Amino acid sequence: MLYGLTTLQTYVYYMHYSEDSSFTKFIVALTWILDTLHVSFMCHMLYYYLVKLRHLLLANVVLIHCR
Repeated sequence: MLYGLTTLQTYVYYMHYSEDSSFTKFIVALTWILDTLHVSFMCHMLYYYLVKLRHLLLANVVLIHCR
């Protein structure tokens, strides 16, 4: 949800503030690119640990519960 708001805010910025300096436009684009990378890495991490390694997570929960 927050990524969508960032994307919308970036879009609105470029539509309404076209007269801003190139440096400011570069900083806005860089922020959006870094946010995109962050979201993609977080999605990959969640998939890796919650889908690919689910059997290890379940085994740890059972072992901790049995102690």
